[in-house]
Amino acid sequence: MGTWRILIAYASRLGSTREIAQVIGKVLARRGIGVEVRPVEEVEHLEGYQAVMVGSPIREGQWLPEARDFVQTHRDALRQLPLVYFAVSGLMSNPTPEHFHEVYGYLSEVRAMAEPWEVGIFAGSLDYDHLEPHQLVKVLSKGLPKGDFRRWQDVQAWAEDVADRLLLEQARQQASRSGEKSFKPSSGDTPKPG
Repeated sequence: MGTWRILIAYASRLGSTREIAQVIGKVLARRGIGVEVRPVEEVEHLEGYQAVMVGSPIREGQWLPEARDFVQTHRDALRQLPLVYFAVSGLMSNPTPEHFHEVYGYLSEVRAMAEPWEVGIFAGSLDYDHLEPHQLVKVLSKGLPKGDFRRWQDVQAWAEDVADRLLLEQARQQASRSGEKSFKPSSGDTPKPG
């Protein structure tokens, strides 16, 4: 069975989401999946990849502009591949179902461009000193605390689940020997909290 090449494309301003993308990449690589972890700005095309993961922090109620632009630019190719999104949000420092659904709702714009197979939602880290004044006002108005709230065991467990699904899809496609990207998300797939 040949190794798939999976792209993990991320947007990150302060490094928290980049580090999450790197941990996800390490989990997939340990499972024998070929992985490239790259900033969205460095990705020119999706040729040669058998699946794509895209992640971004949530700022002002949406993914960063460069992550949204990446999905818009590559939406036709993304619709033909197994696609996974992940989002990093300060709201998840208090991981209630309400916060999960709020963050999931912030992905509606990119989900409308290319519907993912699965969505991971994780807490990030927040340093008030690196925020612009208007961002700090919003963060404080939401009561988001300063600190590193990333739960690495949750990120790794989610990445293991995604690896299982990717390996299953790889085996299914190779068994069919159709040579075509035959992935279709099932309507029963629902996002899982990170």
